Amino acid sequence: MKGVEGRVEEMLIPHGFSIAIDGPVASGKGTVAAALAKRVGGFFMNTGGMYRTVALYCIEHGIDTENNESGVSAILPQVNIDIRDGGIFLNDRDVTERIKALDTSKGSSVVAVYRSVRQALVQRQQEIGQAVINQGQIVVAEGRDAGTKIFPEAGIKIFLTASVEERAGRRQIQYAAKGIEKELPEIIVEIKERDERDSTREIDPLQLVNPEKAGYWVLDDSGQKPEQTVEIITQELEGRGLIKDD
Repeated sequence: MKGVEGRVEEMLIPHGFSIAIDGPVASGKGTVAAALAKRVGGFFMNTGGMYRTVALYCIEHGIDTENNESGVSAILPQVNIDIRDGGIFLNDRDVTERIKALDTSKGSSVVAVYRSVRQALVQRQQEIGQAVINQGQIVVAEGRDAGTKIFPEAGIKIFLTASVEERAGRRQIQYAAKGIEKELPEIIVEIKERDERDSTREIDPLQLVNPEKAGYWVLDDSGQKPEQTVEIITQELEGRGLIKDD
């Protein structure tokens, strides 16, 4: 096994396929998925960012998202979302940085529970992903239904998790970066409530209990840096024959 530098050029990819990464909030799946895609020369699909993009369109056009599935669904034909050049585009406008704001984060948690929105975005995600796979590339998708709805036949389905305390610490750092101060005990309660809500919701619930039964390879990355987690996943990909060293 060689070092991180230059590994993309040394990896032989037998064929295009998808890697689906799921996990609870603050498990590091977004950071790891993006880094893994870069590591294997793949295509990173930020599915959560697409829901934020729908929320952004609603914000910019004054559409109330609360208890308004019909209203949100009505605008979907006008929302063209694309992923390219490492960014997310709304009607050909790069919104990659804009959708990181708190307003789109809150809005996405609302629109993401609407069945019509999820159906429309899953279809779009499958279209984007399949086009990449058809070109012989790897798609690395992270999101709540990445391994159950978007790519149920993924080459590998990864459930990334970590202890509640570890995830709370990561979330505290994320809050601080946005100028928000919260004590760790408060965030731990918040994380536990989020886990309960995500795992019991009617549409696309989080496979928090026995994710192995849903076909996931479970990886606990508590105490690990993202690059360490990526290294472990890369070794697993090689062990399964999905990628290999030259």
